[in-house]
Amino acid sequence: MKYHSMLPLTLLATVLFAGCSQAEKTEQKEVIRPVKLFEINESAANQVHKFPAKVTANSRAELSFRVSGQLVNLDLVEGEMVKQGFLLAKLDDRDAKNNLMTSEANYEFLSAEFTRNQAMFSRQLISQAEFDSSKAQLKTAKAALEAAKDQLSYTRLEAPFSGTIAKRMVDNHQIVQANQGVLTLQNNHLLDISIQVPEAIVAKYAQTVTHALKAKVRFSAMSDRVFDAYFKEYSTQVTPGTQAYEVVFSLEQPQDVQLLPGMSAELIIAQATHDQSVFTAMVPMTAVDKDDTNAKVVVWKYDPQSGVVSPVDVTLGRVSNEGVEVLTGIQKGDLIVSAGLSQLSVGMKVKPLRWQRGV
Repeated sequence: MKYHSMLPLTLLATVLFAGCSQAEKTEQKEVIRPVKLFEINESAANQVHKFPAKVTANSRAELSFRVSGQLVNLDLVEGEMVKQGFLLAKLDDRDAKNNLMTSEANYEFLSAEFTRNQAMFSRQLISQAEFDSSKAQLKTAKAALEAAKDQLSYTRLEAPFSGTIAKRMVDNHQIVQANQGVLTLQNNHLLDISIQVPEAIVAKYAQTVTHALKAKVRFSAMSDRVFDAYFKEYSTQVTPGTQAYEVVFSLEQPQDVQLLPGMSAELIIAQATHDQSVFTAMVPMTAVDKDDTNAKVVVWKYDPQSGVVSPVDVTLGRVSNEGVEVLTGIQKGDLIVSAGLSQLSVGMKVKPLRWQRGV
């Protein structure tokens, strides 16, 4: 009797436990896995790169005399503007003038003597050797005269181009030696903006650098403004100690502000594609899934309407620090899973954990 009375209770408990287990299984099936998403919102062909830039004068020269002497005229101050051909400094030229006068007198004497010898030689009054000697002496005297003129001109230091006195290294009335720096002249009307570009970017832009490379410059002193810069040249030799190449842009001096060499600046390069139908994207390495069985490369695309993911075949391009370039298979606005690809399956329902906007 006791056994029979316990049997209904036992059956009831079994049914209740079975129902709970079935409910737990149903609840587990309805769990939606959270995934990290990456949004494709810009073509890799329109990427923007920023580089710290070095600002220098487009034309810069450290000027010196070619002869030694005492300065007698050096009244310029740093920051003063000068025109091309302007007399910057002058040495005491008395010795050079005396040497020139001696050379002129010697040349005139030998020139007159050569004229007489030429007339005498035509009448065969002197020998061929005497005539040739007179001719050679005249040439030597002429060369000495030209050298004396050059020595006199070397006592004058003139501006080779229009610019600004950037540095003055000596004082007036000082004795200076030949090739000793006296002044530094630079042209600030046109500035050179040089940057160090990594080899990966140089390899990408080298073929189109002259016509498709756009640049803007922002100075720390006026961060609210940007200035257009134009490509000038780039080096094909790597900078010592780095794996980067120097690329130089030219910047015209604006009318309303004064930009000077040495200022802190940032150069911004944007590479735009001419074929708008071509779209490529840089995605994280973790967003690319490769099937070793068939060598297919896929990304998992997320459908915001249904909430499910599905694999999409893609073609890969270059690999860089920014990620891997996807050439085909995705378009602007697509959402792809960027982590945990091994846990995904076709038609699996997921929910966004956090969206990561593309660069």
